[in-house]
Amino acid sequence: MKKKKCIYSPGTYFVHRMNIFLFLLCFCGVAFAQINIKQKEGKFSDIIKAIKSQSDYQFFYEDKIGDIKVGALDLTNASVKEILDKILVGKGVTYKVEDKIIYLSSGTINNAVKTTQQITRTVRGSVKDESGEPLIGVTVSVKGTTIGTLTDISGNYVIKAHDGDEIEFSYISYTPIKTVVKGDMTYNVVMKEDNVALNEVVITALGIKREAKVLTYNVQEVKGGELTVVKDANFINSLAGKVAGMQINQSASGIGGSARVVMRGAKSIMGNNNALYVVDGVPLYDIRGEQPENIFESPDGGDRDAFANINPEDIESLSVLSGPAAAALYGNQGANGVILITTKKGEKGLKINYANNSIFLNPFVMPEFQDTYGSRDQSFQSWGSKKTSEMASYDPKDFFQTGYVETNSLTASFGGETNTTYVSLATTNSRGIIPNNKLNRYNLTVRNTADIIKDKLEFDFSISYINEDNRNMMTQGQYHNPLLPIYLFPRGDDIANYKIYETFNEVRNFKVQNWPSKYGNQGLGIENPYWTVNRKLFENERDRYILYSTLKYKASSWLNLTGRVRMDNMENTFERKIYASSDLLFASETGNYMNQRMSDKQLYMDFMATVDKRFGDLSLTGALGTSYFHYDQRINSYEGHLGLVPNRFSQENINKNDPQTKVNQSGFRDNTEAVFATAQLGWKSLVFLDLTARNDWTSTLKGTNSTGVFYPSVGVSGIISDMFDMSKAQISFLKLRFSYSEVGNPPPRFITKTSYELNDGNLKTESAMPFSNLKPERTKAYEFGTNMKFWGNRINLDVTYYNTDTYNQLFHFEAAPSSIYSDYYLNAGKVNNWGIEASLGYNDNIGAVSYSTNLNFTLNRNKIKTLIPKGTLDPITGTPIQAEDGIDVSSTGTYRMTLTEGGTLGDIYVSTLEKDSKGNIKVDPSTGAINSDPNNWVKAGSVAPRFNFGWNNTISYKGFDLNFLVDARIGGVGVSATQALLDRYGVSKASAKARDNGGVLVNGKPMDAEAYYAVAAGGTTGVLSEYVYSMTNVRLREASLSYTFPTKWFNHKISALSVSLIGRNLWMIYNKAPFDPELTASTGTYFQGLDYFMQPSLRNIGFGVKVQF
Repeated sequence: MKKKKCIYSPGTYFVHRMNIFLFLLCFCGVAFAQINIKQKEGKFSDIIKAIKSQSDYQFFYEDKIGDIKVGALDLTNASVKEILDKILVGKGVTYKVEDKIIYLSSGTINNAVKTTQQITRTVRGSVKDESGEPLIGVTVSVKGTTIGTLTDISGNYVIKAHDGDEIEFSYISYTPIKTVVKGDMTYNVVMKEDNVALNEVVITALGIKREAKVLTYNVQEVKGGELTVVKDANFINSLAGKVAGMQINQSASGIGGSARVVMRGAKSIMGNNNALYVVDGVPLYDIRGEQPENIFESPDGGDRDAFANINPEDIESLSVLSGPAAAALYGNQGANGVILITTKKGEKGLKINYANNSIFLNPFVMPEFQDTYGSRDQSFQSWGSKKTSEMASYDPKDFFQTGYVETNSLTASFGGETNTTYVSLATTNSRGIIPNNKLNRYNLTVRNTADIIKDKLEFDFSISYINEDNRNMMTQGQYHNPLLPIYLFPRGDDIANYKIYETFNEVRNFKVQNWPSKYGNQGLGIENPYWTVNRKLFENERDRYILYSTLKYKASSWLNLTGRVRMDNMENTFERKIYASSDLLFASETGNYMNQRMSDKQLYMDFMATVDKRFGDLSLTGALGTSYFHYDQRINSYEGHLGLVPNRFSQENINKNDPQTKVNQSGFRDNTEAVFATAQLGWKSLVFLDLTARNDWTSTLKGTNSTGVFYPSVGVSGIISDMFDMSKAQISFLKLRFSYSEVGNPPPRFITKTSYELNDGNLKTESAMPFSNLKPERTKAYEFGTNMKFWGNRINLDVTYYNTDTYNQLFHFEAAPSSIYSDYYLNAGKVNNWGIEASLGYNDNIGAVSYSTNLNFTLNRNKIKTLIPKGTLDPITGTPIQAEDGIDVSSTGTYRMTLTEGGTLGDIYVSTLEKDSKGNIKVDPSTGAINSDPNNWVKAGSVAPRFNFGWNNTISYKGFDLNFLVDARIGGVGVSATQALLDRYGVSKASAKARDNGGVLVNGKPMDAEAYYAVAAGGTTGVLSEYVYSMTNVRLREASLSYTFPTKWFNHKISALSVSLIGRNLWMIYNKAPFDPELTASTGTYFQGLDYFMQPSLRNIGFGVKVQF
């Protein structure tokens, strides 16, 4: 007999019971979820919004149900069931709960169930790519709800939805797919790679937009938002560690100071090696001013970096053209790479943004001090016996205050189809860690873009105003530096006695410096540190006005005509006030005053025609144009010791009869005219040929045989992944590229022909011999590289190899004493740089977590191929020039930077102790003394790093975003004259340790520490070979944790609100130097790798808020 099938098998029975359990669980969730509602009379939809904001439930209902009027409601800790039951009484509405979804329906519960059964559907299927491989982790969601799921390891998914709902399939680097639910259904999806990701548009030279995939050179882009996560008073510092091939050194002058930016190594021996900055296609003149070249220079003129005061909130994107090929269209300015800044425009509609960053500053890396041994009586040095408990304790760190930088930015964008406006207002208010150091900056920008003739004629106009004032932007060095007395102050003495830095002198009838004569200036210009920061003032104020306009005419579908004008005027006022009773090295008995007014005016104009046209399989894009650049600088200054009235700082009170009184009225004008052309020919969007040409006529070549300088470039690229099917290798994009270019560096002005100086009413011939045969410095460069994307564009790899030769180097020599000239110039030499830039990125979604990481790598090798060829004659005397032993380009005491053939542009040479043939230190057998060797200079190494790494990460999860950047500099050396002087004065931790150990080991035997350091130490006059340090360092440079609030919390009245915790220089993971190797005293080429009482680098910790309406 045939057996009947059991209606309930054990498995079916279990599933049935589980369904009942889940139903009850959902019901209990509704019954017990705790909700607080305080609602005035209104609509039922308002109650639904309140429930959704406090729970995970979603609602399905008809619009007419949401419009039902409900009375006032005030409930605390109520369940959803209690709320619904209370409201729906007598309304003719029933509800049903299913999988965290509450279905509302008119009529009886049976009708509600019936309706729910009709509209609730199960959709299932699989998601694969075009090659048939399953895609794991694809987001499958019901549009307009929080209902969603992810595909499993086999690419399968199951989701419940409503008839008529729209289901979305999204996956990073793939084109999203949508479908509409029509009953229970199986929907299998094949997702295609998103070509938009491959067709990324970037800004290139002259502001021309190009598809990244067709470029024949390397371009790296940084979005404006990356510059505003962890802000710096100089936004350029925010690029550190984020771009391959770029080395950034922050100035040691403190908040808002200049930055040194070098790409692909230093190339010019005498010229500029900093990158060119371009804003909206217009190059900016480098007006950083004179950079310190020794330890005795004061910060006269202020830190005038014009790039530092751009408001980062105005930046839309930033492109880095690290190679000459990419920058060839900038001719004699393009040798050192280009930073292209594109600013924001207005958009259709209304958008208002407010951003605040509040950051607190403290010293990051400092020397190690001792407070164990005191000083001897009447001595400033700390070589006394161990301190007793009655003696004052001392920590130099107590001198520093907590600094801060507070930035506020308010931007508004509004407009319609044909006219948009962008307005921004920003303030930066800050104080440094050194007392009485401050910086305030105010930015205002208004930009309007209008279609005068729709889709035909566009006019873009902007005006910007910047006001900045700063006080006491400190440079490293010996004079006007409070850190010398703070670091060297004798242990055991009480510095609190001198915090009142001035006292009234009845004889002189004014307040004078409070500093005991027993301390004196130690031959170092040392004064009371609190007097230095309050009565030796360096104040700078700047007003800057920028006007920019563009007129663009679309002549046809393939031809555009564009004209641009940019005026940039800056007025700078610098004052130096040194009060009476300062050291007589710096001021008279009544004080010293300097006032300098500097005017910088830039005018740039260009006109170009751009073409974008196809001819069958061929495509042509290009531009033809001309440009004019004019720069005008005027300086009016006076300085001198004060006369009769102490501390009255005015021109009238300067002693005119003092020989040190100086009056200066000077200036210059530079002009550059150019024509340029660029063309790219493409074939089937597979192979591209790039050609550029530019000819410059510059005023600095006036008086030479040059009638203009021509700069060409050529490049070719091929998209291999479009030529061959590489899907099986998981390669979605592969491009190979090669380029060759020639660019230049403008020569200094006034050296090509005789010039005259008007001085004391008389004409004075300039002392340099006219160099009429000057040839402009030229860089020839080639590079080849690849750009690759793998695994559905999740992984990207960019690698570039480059090689550059810079020749026609300019050398400056002193003439023989018998000559009518004091100096002369000549062309010679060649410098080579080669290296590798690489960037490896990965981004993916892992469930609700989005992860993006990028690792960049930089290697550069610099080498001086030739200096002055043997037999080169002095053009004045006709005798051979002796340069076999090298050329000194920077020196202070026993520190030198010297150029030699086979060496680098960053080689440091230092003095050493006398040693025998076996390398042992010579010790006098009778006295036990050691001696320095003034005739022997040894190479310490090069300041240039061997490698640089940057590792940038972003992790996002349900509104939380974690960003952190770790970067590393590997190799290079630096010298710390600070540590040498700390040892000499017995205030370093090392000097205390040496005393504890019975002395310093010399040839394996202990030598009295004070006697040893008296010779080996001593700041810049000591034996600096004992104070050479590796500049290798690894740090957590940036970190931020932010949270973006759901807009529904604010009833969508706020478009976005985020708060963040931010930090910079949070952790020095590895560093053996007693200073921060990334700081620099000068943004020039030389005076690098020397620490002499530099201001410490800064650790920044703070918070930020961003709101969008």
